[in-house]
Amino acid sequence: MSFKRTPLFLFILLVCLLSGCIQKSTNEAGEKEKYDGPAMIAQMEFDRTKDPATGTVPRERLMKALVHTDSLKKILPFQLIAGYGNWTERGPTADAVGPSNGNTRANSGITSGRIRAVMVDAADVTGNTVFIGGVNGGIWKTTDITASPATWTFVNDFFSNMAVTGICQDPTTPAIMYFCTGEWPFNFDAVAGDGIFKSTNGGATWVQLASTTGANFDYCSKILCDASGNVYVSTRSGVYRSINGGTSWTTITPSGLSTSRFSDMEISSTGRLHVSAGQFSTCGYRFTDNPSTVAAGSWTSATSGYPTSTVRIELGCNGNTLYALPSDGIYEIPTIFKSIDGGANWAATTGQPTAGWGSGQVWYNMAVDIDGSGNVIVGTLEPYRSTDGGANWSRIGRWVGLAGQYVHADIHFIKLYGANRILFGCDGGVHYSSDGGTTIRDRNTGLRIKQFFSVAIHPSTTNNFLAGAQDNGSHRFTAAGLATTTEVTGGDGAFVHIDQDEPLFQFTSYVFNQYRRSTNGGTTWSSVNLSLGADGQFINPTDYDDAADIMYCSNTAGTYRRWTDPQTGATNASVSITALNSNIISAVTVSPYTSNRVYFGTENDAGSTRLCYVDNANTIVSGSAGTNISTGLPTNVYTSCIATGTDDQNLMVCYSNYGVQQIWASTNAGTSWTNIDGDLPDMPVRWCMFLPGDNTKAIIATEAGVYLTQAINGASTAWIPSPTFPTVRTDMLQYRPADGLIAAATHGRGLWTQPYYSIMPSTNFLLRGAWNGSKVALQWEYTPLAAGATLEVESSTDATNFVKVGSLSANAGKQYNFNHIPNTNNVFYRIRSNEKNGVIKYSNTVKLFKTGGGTNAEIISLYPNPAEREINVGFSTEKGKFNYSITATDGRLMLRKEEELQFTGNYLRTINITGIAAGNYMLTISNSKQKVSRQFIKK
Repeated sequence: MSFKRTPLFLFILLVCLLSGCIQKSTNEAGEKEKYDGPAMIAQMEFDRTKDPATGTVPRERLMKALVHTDSLKKILPFQLIAGYGNWTERGPTADAVGPSNGNTRANSGITSGRIRAVMVDAADVTGNTVFIGGVNGGIWKTTDITASPATWTFVNDFFSNMAVTGICQDPTTPAIMYFCTGEWPFNFDAVAGDGIFKSTNGGATWVQLASTTGANFDYCSKILCDASGNVYVSTRSGVYRSINGGTSWTTITPSGLSTSRFSDMEISSTGRLHVSAGQFSTCGYRFTDNPSTVAAGSWTSATSGYPTSTVRIELGCNGNTLYALPSDGIYEIPTIFKSIDGGANWAATTGQPTAGWGSGQVWYNMAVDIDGSGNVIVGTLEPYRSTDGGANWSRIGRWVGLAGQYVHADIHFIKLYGANRILFGCDGGVHYSSDGGTTIRDRNTGLRIKQFFSVAIHPSTTNNFLAGAQDNGSHRFTAAGLATTTEVTGGDGAFVHIDQDEPLFQFTSYVFNQYRRSTNGGTTWSSVNLSLGADGQFINPTDYDDAADIMYCSNTAGTYRRWTDPQTGATNASVSITALNSNIISAVTVSPYTSNRVYFGTENDAGSTRLCYVDNANTIVSGSAGTNISTGLPTNVYTSCIATGTDDQNLMVCYSNYGVQQIWASTNAGTSWTNIDGDLPDMPVRWCMFLPGDNTKAIIATEAGVYLTQAINGASTAWIPSPTFPTVRTDMLQYRPADGLIAAATHGRGLWTQPYYSIMPSTNFLLRGAWNGSKVALQWEYTPLAAGATLEVESSTDATNFVKVGSLSANAGKQYNFNHIPNTNNVFYRIRSNEKNGVIKYSNTVKLFKTGGGTNAEIISLYPNPAEREINVGFSTEKGKFNYSITATDGRLMLRKEEELQFTGNYLRTINITGIAAGNYMLTISNSKQKVSRQFIKK
C-alpha cells in the first residue's frame, strides 16, 4: 500500500502514529501493541482489490463468484472424478496469551474475531439464544449464551466473505430475520457489502433480497424491524423502508440534511424511529413517530442542544431517554449528550468516563446502550458504565492487563437486556455479563472466525504452525485437529516464517517493518523493529531465505529491505532496484533453485506494475538494475504472489484485483507469459502455487476459497473449487515436503490443512465402477513409479471415512479389476497407491448406488438459472441409453441428444443454449426406467 491517499487517510495515519497504533520505540515483544489499524487495513484492501478500470471494488462480482463456487461444489461430489479429499479445520477453537505477549488478558480471556452484529433471538423467551455476524466470519448461533463455554453452530460459510453489520428480527413472526452487509465507517469504498439477506425459518437458511443488490445497499450501518414487522435500513446512501418483507424498498431519507450518509438508527419502545446522519460529513439528526408512513419532508428535527460533529454520532435509546456520542476532529468524544424527551431537546451530561477514552479512533468503533433504570454502557477501546444517568462513570472492562474484566479492544456493539444482562461485540469476538457488567466473560470458545493473513509450517513437527491474524496477533498451533492456540505476539499479526532447516528460529511481524523473533522454537519472543515509519505495506510482504538466513521485505518505493542477520541481530539495508520502476513491493519470493535470487512483484504506484528478479540479492548494491520480466503482463494491477515450479523456468504470478486477468504462467523463466484464468470467475486471487513436482497442476487461494486445476492450459484452463473447503477469502497457501501437507490461511475461518496428494486425483489414476448383481465391479489403470508398489481398495458410506476392503500388487502398465460385495446399496470407492519411496496417491472417488430393479433418472442440479449462454446439469442415471431434450412451453423441440452411458452413476453435462431465444423452457432427461423434467429460463 502506498500512502498517497486521501487527506482523511493521511490524517488518520498521523493520529494512529501519535496514539500508539504504530509502536515508536524498540520495545520488547512483551510490551503492549495496539490491535488494529482499521483505516490502513481498509485502504490496503481497497488498493489490492479495486478494478483498475473503475477505481471501485465491484462486490456484485464477488456475489456471482460465490454463487458459481457454491453451484460447482454441489455438483462435484456427483461427478465421476470427485476424489478431492477432505480438508481438516484447525481453528483455533480457543486461544491463550503467550509468555512474551504483553497484551495479557484478565480471567484467561479468549478471542475469536471481529464482530459488528449481535442479536438476541426473540423466539427464545429465556433470552439465551444469540446470533452473531462476523466480518468475514459468517453467521453463527448459540442456544445458551449463559454457558461457559457457549456452544456455537455455524450457519453457512456462503456468508463468510460478507461484512455482516446488522441483524434484526420481525417481532410479529420471529422466524423471519434479516441481516445487512457492508462495513460502512470508511471514507473510501474498501469493504462494500452484498445487500440484505432474509431468513424465514429462524436463521436456518438465508437468501439475498433481489431488491437490495444495487449500490444503495452496499454500505449498511444498521437494520431494524418495527413492532409491525416493517423493515428499516440505514446506509451510506440514505434511509430505506420496506413494508412487504424486503420485496421492495422506499427511500425515506430525511430532507434538509447536508448528507445522505447515515451512521446509526434506533427505534424506541414508543415506536419512535431516530436516525443519525453523517459519516465524515456534517452530522444531523431526525426522528419520527410514524416510521411506516414517513416521507422525506415529514421528519422532525431536535428543538435544541443536539451535538455537532463532522465525523459520526452514535445513538443509544430506551423509551424517551437517548444518549448521543459525537466524534470530534481528532476522533475523540469530548462530551456525552442526553435527551429525556424522546430526542426533542438535548443537553451535555456532566460526566465523562476519562480523558481520551475514545483512543483516537471513534470514527471506527464506538457503541452505547441504556436500560430503563438509568444504567448506561458506552464502549470505544474499552467499556464504561454509569448507574446515575451519565453523571459518573467507571471502567468495567480492560483490553489488556490481568486486573478487572477482559473485553477485547475496539467495541462495535453493546446490548443491555433482561435483568442486568449485557452483550458486547468487538474486534476480538463476543463478551457477556449477567450482572450489569460487574463480571464479564468472553463467549469466544468455538467461534472460529480468526482472520489470518499468513501461515508458516514447521518442517518436521506435524502439528506446528504459525499464523498471523488481523486484530488478534500471531498464533502458534501445536495440537492435532481443531485445537487451542497460543497468541505468541500481539497487535495485528502479519507475515510469519519458520526457518526450514533451523526451525528453532521463527519470525512473526507486526505492521510495516516491525518484527518479532524467537530463537527457541516459538516459546519466547523479542522485538526487532527495522523501521519505525510507514515503510512498505501495512501488512508487509516478506520471504525468508532458509539457506542464507536472510529476510527480504517490502520497503519504500523502488526498494527492498534486506535483513542479513535475522537470527541474531538487526543489521538491515534499503536496496533500490531500477527494475521496480519506483513502485512499492507487494509480493516477495526467494528462489529455491538459484542461490540468492529473489523475485519481487509490485503494485502500481509510480508507473506500470513490475515483476522482476534480483540475482545476488544478498550483496547487490543499491541502485542496481535487477531483471524485469514483466513483458506481456498486466500493467495496472496489484501483485499478490509469485510462485516457482520444479525450476526457475516455470513461474506463476497472480493478481488480487477485480476486472483483470488474474493468473499467468511462464515456462521460459518469464521471457513470455500465458494467461491461465480459463473459466475462473472474476475475483481476487491472493496466492498461487504449483502442486509439488508438477508444473501442469496448480492450487490457488481466492476470494471464494481454494480452487485447483488438473491441467494448466492457457485460456482453456478449467478451475474447480475444492469441495470440502469453506467458501471464504483465503490469503495464503504453504507446503511441507516432509509429509506433503498444504496449509491454507483463511480470512474469517481460521487455518485449514490437507495432504496435497488427496487434494486432486492423478489424471492417470482413473477409477470406474458399476453394480453387477449383488457385487460392485471396479476397474482402473495405474503405472507405479517403481517396482514394489501396492494398491489398496477403500470403501466408504459417506465419502469421508474410508476403510480398506482389499489390496493388490502394482505392476507397470497393468489394468486392474476388483470385485466387492458391499453391505449397502449406496457406497463410495477409491484406490490408494503406496510407492516404495513413501509417496502416496489416491484415485478419484466414485459413488455407486442401487435402487430396486434399476436406477431412476434424477436431476440433481441445474445452474445458472436464469442462464444466457449455457446450463450445467448434474444428474444421476443407470448405465445404458440416456437422452436429454429441451422443449419450449408450446411443446416445440429445441434440442435433443442421446448417449450410451457405460456406468451407473452421476454425471455433469454442459449444454450450449446460445441458439435458443429468450424465454421459459423445460429440460427433460430420461432413461429406460423414468423421465424427469425441470424448468429453466433463457435470458
